[in-house]
Amino acid sequence: MTSQFTPDEWYKSIPNAVIAESILNRLVAGAEIITIEGETLRLTPSQ
Repeated sequence: MTSQFTPDEWYKSIPNAVIAESILNRLVAGAEIITIEGETLRLTPSQ
């Protein structure tokens, strides 16, 4: 699964805290979280 948000930010997008905790526990429990930082290259004109 990929996302532009961190798992902490996912909680804000799911209004029901119990459901959010349940979903995120299952997603994050065995996950390897890789954070990529820096400028987006999507806005760079293609060459």
